[in-house]
Order: sequence, then structure tokens, then C-alpha cells
Amino acid sequence: MRQNNAKRIRPTSGKVLSALFNILNSAGLNDVDFLDLFAGTGRVALEALGRGARSATCVEADRTLARAISSHFGDAGYAGRARCVCSDVRRAIPSLAKEVEAGCPAYGVIFADPPYDSGWGGVLPLLIAENRRLMAQGGVFIFERSSRETPVDIFVPRDDRIYGETVMSFYWNREANIA
Repeated sequence: MRQNNAKRIRPTSGKVLSALFNILNSAGLNDVDFLDLFAGTGRVALEALGRGARSATCVEADRTLARAISSHFGDAGYAGRARCVCSDVRRAIPSLAKEVEAGCPAYGVIFADPPYDSGWGGVLPLLIAENRRLMAQGGVFIFERSSRETPVDIFVPRDDRIYGETVMSFYWNREANIA
């Protein structure tokens, strides 16, 4: 699992982004607190806010990108409802889980789009499971990944949706999957 400061940004495609929000809307997950891990440009969080998310938190390790995301939030009028945490995801998740434990709302949607084929499939779902208080009851953890990488299963059911070489694994934190 390599992280490179000069990583290539690979934004979520329009087709995948549209499918993501169609699924979330049909599941009634639009007025929620949204967490965007490996935020890159912040496009997914901005889209979530534009579609009715109550708040958005981005996690991005690259300082330049994190500053740009914060600037985009301000430019779009979301400064009071959005923030970008400049941190490695492995440190940010436990820290955000402590915030939830201290009384901040849990996230209804946790979206992660790490660099493809970099080993996150065996790590990230387990990190979410270890910090499960981060995910609201009725919420979902979405792991966008390459079709060549299979993530591990955790405490909630997984539903995979395939879009060419991209797969979105939905881990639903409830009894029945919706959509």
C-alpha cells in the first residue's frame, strides 16, 4: 500500500458518480453527514452537498489538494457545512471516530476512492470495521475500486455494483439492502 505525494488524480467518472447518487437517493440517504476519504479534488463531496447532504468532511493527505478542496467549499457557499482534513486516512479514521464518540454525528455515507490496486481492499474495510461507530445506523460505506481488487468482508453485508473496470462495493449498515 504505497502512498505517493505525486499521485495521479483519478476523479470518479461521471457515469459512476451518477450511479452512486442514484443509489443513495433511492435509499433515502441524501440528508446525511457525508465522509469522503481520499478526496482528491473533493468532487464527490461537493456533489453530495449539492444533492442535499447535511454536511461533508473530506480527508486528503496531499496539502495542496486539501487547501484547494477547502477553497472550493468556500467558493460554493458550503464553508459552514464542509471541511477538509489534511491527513493520512489511517490516522484520520480513528480521529474522526473519536469525534463521533464525543458527540458529533456519525456519517450516513462514507465514500472511499483510494488509488486503484494499491492494497486498500484488504485494509480499508477492516479500518472502518474497527471504527464502526463512525458509520450511522442505516448508513453505508462505499468502497470504489478496480475490478482487479477484491475487498474483505466486514460486519455488514456487501453489495457490489460493476461499471466497466470500476466496482463500487456498498457495505450497508442495516438488515436489508436497498437499491
